[in-house]
Amino acid sequence: MSEKIAKFIIEEHRVACLTTNSLRTVLELFTGQRGEYSYNMTSLKANASNIENIHPTIINQTYGIEGYYGRKLDTFNIEFKLKFDNDGKPINPIDDKGRAIIEDTLDKLNLEDASVDTLNVLIRDPQIGELSGINEELFHLTLVSDPVDSDIDRKKIKEHPVNETLVKYNKFKYRIMHARKLIDRKQELTVPRTRRRPIILWLGETVYSLNSPIKIAQHLKEAHFGEFKLLKRYGVDQEERLVLLGVNR
Repeated sequence: MSEKIAKFIIEEHRVACLTTNSLRTVLELFTGQRGEYSYNMTSLKANASNIENIHPTIINQTYGIEGYYGRKLDTFNIEFKLKFDNDGKPINPIDDKGRAIIEDTLDKLNLEDASVDTLNVLIRDPQIGELSGINEELFHLTLVSDPVDSDIDRKKIKEHPVNETLVKYNKFKYRIMHARKLIDRKQELTVPRTRRRPIILWLGETVYSLNSPIKIAQHLKEAHFGEFKLLKRYGVDQEERLVLLGVNR
């Protein structure tokens, strides 16, 4: 890859971020309908501490929940996957009822919150299609929790009290959820995996691994991430690795 291409990637691409990986916040942001947009989580992984190899005292197979209490350290783990019936209708959606079940489990375990590792959520948003130049309105977004890059994004995370709660109760390290992938649902369902062309795809650490067009990242940030929105601007070092240069709300 040439220096010209690297410069183009740096200037034309940004990363949309969620400045928390609080499970309660994620449930609030991505459950049901909010304004003109709707959300349907397809998978979710979160935990409040490391799970010990003992039998859980709370199990909910519908939502992939395991909870342990009555010990020195209460723990919580959720590995949720959306399931469908024969007609393609979701049978265990994280709707208002599902959200209440998850939050009630945390309450029963006396846990303030849990840390989200990964989230996949279907977003109905025709504006993404318009900005991407495709006639689609349903998109699959992948958010992944990563360590902060530097003091630049750590300062933004510290602005939210919910993150300090995670630090205090769950041995939380300062982390940020990056928009790692965005693809239209039709393509996911009809195009072979090797031929799919995601709108956003960021899998590596070098400048050439980053595909996240500014206009799409900006829209995700503004429309879907609420008060936890952040946009990252990267540069490149001598080894062609991404280096965080700046952020903006």
